[in-house]
Amino acid sequence: MRITNVIIASCILGMISAADQHEEMRCKARLGCHLAKCDPGLLSPSLNANEYPVTCVRTSAQDGGEYKELKSEMRSMRTDFTSYASRISTLENENRKTTAEMETLKTKLAKSEQSIEALLKALVRSCDGAQLESALARNDSGGVFNSYIPTIGFKGVFCDVTDDGGNWTVFQRRMNGAVDFYRGWDDYVKGFGDLQGDHWLGLAALHQLTKAGDMELKIKMISRKGIYSVARYSIFRIGPGSDNYRLHASGFSGNATFDALSFNNQQFSTKDADHDGRSSVNCASNNEGGLNGGWWYIGCGSSNLNGDFHKTGTKGIWWRSWWISLLRFSEMKVRRRP
Repeated sequence: MRITNVIIASCILGMISAADQHEEMRCKARLGCHLAKCDPGLLSPSLNANEYPVTCVRTSAQDGGEYKELKSEMRSMRTDFTSYASRISTLENENRKTTAEMETLKTKLAKSEQSIEALLKALVRSCDGAQLESALARNDSGGVFNSYIPTIGFKGVFCDVTDDGGNWTVFQRRMNGAVDFYRGWDDYVKGFGDLQGDHWLGLAALHQLTKAGDMELKIKMISRKGIYSVARYSIFRIGPGSDNYRLHASGFSGNATFDALSFNNQQFSTKDADHDGRSSVNCASNNEGGLNGGWWYIGCGSSNLNGDFHKTGTKGIWWRSWWISLLRFSEMKVRRRP
């Protein structure tokens, strides 16, 4: 292209400055020779290209050099393009492979999460599951098992594996008065005592165990006179801490004769957290009647299995019945309904 421009410019200048026709014909001949390399038909019939062979040959050599140079550059560019295209193809394949591997990992992760969730749901039932089969194989009546409870973590619970089909999680027991139940709110939320003996599992754990609403409650009691009684509730649930662990119990049955819980629907009270609905007294710290303990009180009446434990006298734990007064034993336990 540069040669063409130079020739055209030279011809124009030559034509303007030339004094004779001969010089003009020479310029046209040179231009025609150059153009004839691309298209011989462009050479004017009136021009004799052979008259100026040196010019034509020299012009062809110059153009041929530039053509070879451009061809070499194009070949190099084509090689680079092929190389880049190959790299892009490789990267695309790797990307597809990585994407496929990520999808596989997502699927595996989802299945793992489902398995973990199912495991945790099984564990939160505390005393359900295969871990108790080994206890039965040893002819054990129960014992302490380490169970996972959401928001709390692993926590020891006492499991009764034989009574009425087993799978019971014991959350309260009074048997000898060895553990003091006259405690504050924090202790009742977290739990305290000896899992093999007198203990309270904790309101936070009890809420997690029962919040699904498919748990039943069984209360075993023995009076000072040795009379054995049972109170059962087909539906038992404890509300969250934001509602002060409100009691929900219904479906009473048993030979305890008196339903001391289902009409309650009360929040939990302790000596330092009064939620019993009475403005004049805190039932959890009232010394009259031996009510010194956390409970779902209403009017300081009907029942209190967490009060002062006395084997004799006029004070002790109690459940309102016409034939049961003070108790020497109580046990509260829950399990998933069959």
